[in-house]
Amino acid sequence: MAARAHAVAGNRPVALAAINEAETIADRLTPRQQADTWVGYPEQKHRVHMSQALTLLGETGRAHDTQRRALEITRTPSLMTRALLDIDHAACRLHDGAPDEAADIATGAFDALPGSYRHGLTRTRALSVYRSLPSATPGRAALADALRAA
Repeated sequence: MAARAHAVAGNRPVALAAINEAETIADRLTPRQQADTWVGYPEQKHRVHMSQALTLLGETGRAHDTQRRALEITRTPSLMTRALLDIDHAACRLHDGAPDEAADIATGAFDALPGSYRHGLTRTRALSVYRSLPSATPGRAALADALRAA
């Protein structure tokens, strides 16, 4: 979470150091500490957090690897987790110069959510992708429509 906070604040060196520290700590956790419980920190949750931090930093290659791993180890289909990872993926595609693809991915992820999930974090992240899209992006209008319909 520290890595995400530093990434949001634009403090790249500290965010990257926090990512490295988080990876080191996560690698040292015992199976009991990684349990998917109230106090555990499972790898899947760690990967979702790392996806956001890496995405914010524009570390798209590492972010894509993290997103893939998070989806591989997600045992139950969490609508929120899948949407957040997809929206991170859209932001990475935008960063990599593929705004049409980014718009399509973000729209698909947001549209797939039931109404009760289209507020808060998912909306904030989808809105961030929308605002970052060049105005001439063909899929931008569809994402705007999806955000308005929420």
